[in-house]
Amino acid sequence: MATDDYLVLQQAIRQRLGLDLSQYKREQMERRLRAYAQQHGYGNLDGLARALGQERPLGGELLSYLTIHVSEFFRDPDFFTRLRELVATLPQTEALKVWSAGCSIGAEAYSLAMLLLEERGLGRAHILATDIDDKSLERANAGVYREEDLKRVDHGRLQRYFVQESGQFRVREDLRRFITFRHHDLLRDPYPEQQDLILFRNVAIYFTEEAKTQVLQGFSRALAPHGLLMVGATEAILRPQEVGLRQVRPFFFARA
Repeated sequence: MATDDYLVLQQAIRQRLGLDLSQYKREQMERRLRAYAQQHGYGNLDGLARALGQERPLGGELLSYLTIHVSEFFRDPDFFTRLRELVATLPQTEALKVWSAGCSIGAEAYSLAMLLLEERGLGRAHILATDIDDKSLERANAGVYREEDLKRVDHGRLQRYFVQESGQFRVREDLRRFITFRHHDLLRDPYPEQQDLILFRNVAIYFTEEAKTQVLQGFSRALAPHGLLMVGATEAILRPQEVGLRQVRPFFFARA
């Protein structure tokens, strides 16, 4: 019987990187991996699997490639308009807990911090921003962005929240201090508890339905009784009651 080269590579990635591709849709992931193998001179998936066990830098590069990084400040203005309206419904507490799940390079977390600061003042509020890719988290922690990353940030916010340095923009400390960036695997690690607001956007596009269900059930348990989960278009929840959620308006869910 012929060996399934994708399953061989899947096992190598799980052993070497701790990433379980069985939780991701095979068609999309296999297409990306075959493209990567060809573009980087490994020929095929077998060659990539062999190289993964021999080339130390390849592991981090491959993990970064497999975790999608389409991110920019205030991505999808309609989303942030809806979010601004819902922020007013959150409890007026100084200990507000917010989680940006799958934060990539940090653009969403910093955008959220600006919105919260302008709408209600952050006080002792805290934003936890997590991602599986350490390279993205390093960039998020650095808080330095190119001009094209900030095309939706108006001039007033640029002046207030950023310092221009050598043609790039660094987030000011008075905004950064409200955010903690942390490595987190949504499919393996424990979830934080009693979250007032969870943002989960443009992350689950490659998840299998079983993995997506697991993640949504985790979010349901992670929410505070009054908390809200806000999802993106790719995370549409067709039967929220089956994962312990109820829809309160488009893209917003509370615990059932």
